[in-house]
Amino acid sequence: MNEFSINGGAYIGNAKTSKPLATLKVDASVLKINLGIFGQLFFNADDIVQIEYASSIGGEGIRIIHNVPSYPKKVVFTASMPYHSIIENIKATGFFNKTPNDQVQYYQVKKMQGQGKIPFKTAAIIAFLAGWNIPLLTGFIKGGVYRAANYSLISFIFVFLMIVLILFSQPFRALVLKEDREINDLKKSLYFLWAIVTIGGIMFTIVSRVPLNK
Repeated sequence: MNEFSINGGAYIGNAKTSKPLATLKVDASVLKINLGIFGQLFFNADDIVQIEYASSIGGEGIRIIHNVPSYPKKVVFTASMPYHSIIENIKATGFFNKTPNDQVQYYQVKKMQGQGKIPFKTAAIIAFLAGWNIPLLTGFIKGGVYRAANYSLISFIFVFLMIVLILFSQPFRALVLKEDREINDLKKSLYFLWAIVTIGGIMFTIVSRVPLNK
């Protein structure tokens, strides 16, 4: 089976994922745009009305006109590869054949579409937001902005541990990820976030130890 995969950026609704954190992957059965922790979009051939040229600050690429009600109307993928080359590579996979090649895969895509684009369960998102914001709010109430900055280290540690568990603990992944979501689709953005959180935590630790001039 021919497959086509390319890294780039994406504009999905009002959300933007910069290059090279988004991936377009196509085979004869499914077209997928992977945004990592920000979501995945899955399309059968008959979900796509048209693929047209798109241009943005992020470069040129494709705009997917689709009929999937659970997805944002704006779906744009940008890459260094020219528009016509992207289209030719998609055609080479056999994706534009409107007859489903695999009925199991076809209905699996429909199931994934029904889950929406975000890979995390609602309860997991609520827990994440609470774990990040409660320490900051507690610090602010106790001592204003400076105290909140001190408490931010707790928030960074919480996010750091969440990322570690998602990456390396299968039972924990089952708790936080929606059914059939693959960790490989999330690894690139999770490692990127992990690096940011680690650097941010170190910087806040250093800053919090610097005495204020009175």
